[in-house]
Amino acid sequence: MKEIELRPAMEYQHKLDVDVIDFPDGDRAKARKRCGITLDYGWRDVERLKGEGLDLEGMREYYRNRIYDLVKVNIAQDWVCTGGMEQVLDIVEKYLKEDA
Repeated sequence: MKEIELRPAMEYQHKLDVDVIDFPDGDRAKARKRCGITLDYGWRDVERLKGEGLDLEGMREYYRNRIYDLVKVNIAQDWVCTGGMEQVLDIVEKYLKEDA
């Protein structure tokens, strides 16, 4: 299973760009940006999630799963997060609270 680290790159009012870092052969000294993902959390996104009956914790779980799926599509394999997931989710949650 691939080890991945998430690093917030650019934070906007309606989306967050995240760098996806991997470590070839498990060597942290060889860290490289593998790809980037974007998490959208504009008011329309929040309204859609609320319409699905999700509360703040449910929305946070939605974004956790969304991150996993987006990264898996980009790296074409299962992965485990070695850092950054909570930091990314905390940023997203800050904006979810504003729109909730």
